[in-house]
Amino acid sequence: MNFFLSTDLVIGVNEALNLQDHLSQMAVKKPGIIYDAKVTGSLYFQDVLKNLTSGYSNSVVYCNEFGGEPTYAHLENVAEFFRSNPPDVIVAIGGGSTLDLGKGVALLMTNSVPALSLKGFPTGVNDPLPLVTVPTLLGSGAEVSFNAVFIDEAEGRKLGINSKKNFPKKAIIDPQLSMTAPMESVIASAMDSLVHCVDSFGSIKHTALSRIFSIEGFQRTFYALQQNQLDRAESRLDLAIGSVCGTIALMNSGDGPTNGFAYYLGVKHRVPHGLAGAIFLKEVMRYNHLQGYEKYALLNPMRSSPSPREATDELLEEMDQLYHQLQIPTLTPYGYGKGNAAEFAHNASEALKGSFSGNPVEFTEESARTVVFQLT
Repeated sequence: MNFFLSTDLVIGVNEALNLQDHLSQMAVKKPGIIYDAKVTGSLYFQDVLKNLTSGYSNSVVYCNEFGGEPTYAHLENVAEFFRSNPPDVIVAIGGGSTLDLGKGVALLMTNSVPALSLKGFPTGVNDPLPLVTVPTLLGSGAEVSFNAVFIDEAEGRKLGINSKKNFPKKAIIDPQLSMTAPMESVIASAMDSLVHCVDSFGSIKHTALSRIFSIEGFQRTFYALQQNQLDRAESRLDLAIGSVCGTIALMNSGDGPTNGFAYYLGVKHRVPHGLAGAIFLKEVMRYNHLQGYEKYALLNPMRSSPSPREATDELLEEMDQLYHQLQIPTLTPYGYGKGNAAEFAHNASEALKGSFSGNPVEFTEESARTVVFQLT
């Protein structure tokens, strides 16, 4: 068994106001700050940024206004901005895309190569600048992962820069920073956590230790969503812990069909990754259950039946109710019906064989077609 996590993690309400202290402990002299334009209107974020820049008057600050997940071209442009006035640490404040941008910039600051040359799983690269991540949405887990998603526009694919050198040195998770985010973004991000937890739980590469994180992450996130009180700091803390647990589990196991479907739909129709995953999650679980996979019962803390099959049935019923409560869509709003469902399943299968291979039961193009048909 192998298990890894390389990020110093701090979680607490109002903890972002102490960013200057955390950087001082790291002996930072000149921070480069990348923040998400979407949080600019938050008074709390303004206080966080003011506290940080007043302590470091030489800060190099960049507002990330790029819509959606970053491209390699955008990464290249932002890296050039910081190369003209080099910092000694990168602080990324924002959603998953901005945190991934921070990872890419930190790596390019010490590697004078085109961003596209690092796509995939680069080897032989120099250590990046230290990176501090401060998420403003809770669910992607980008704050503690080494993966960074970038889109190759020429190929129309998400490839990313995936190196264990990308691990942030420190993650400061402050639920207060997420309180002004649109509720649909909060829900989509939380659903991303559920996908990470379920995919990692069922992955054929899971371990006994990774499953502890999968289960804890799922239960905290699912409960917070069920309670429908996401405007409370306590619920946001559950989302924060669920996000970290799900991502740690995913890094130490592997993904599955849901994450694969989400990547395909997200690129093709610019659907936020968390929402794209949510669309498929329940039906992938149902498919596996109907094929005899009964271990999802372990994800259900309130199971009243001793039978794993019945306990999984209960969990899927609760998920049906949650999907209705959260108004999670099907594929129909994105132009898919019975007439083109098979085409979608075929294209997704061709593009995502790696993700499909991680499923706990055999998952083929015919399996994909079964799932997609349920969503049209």
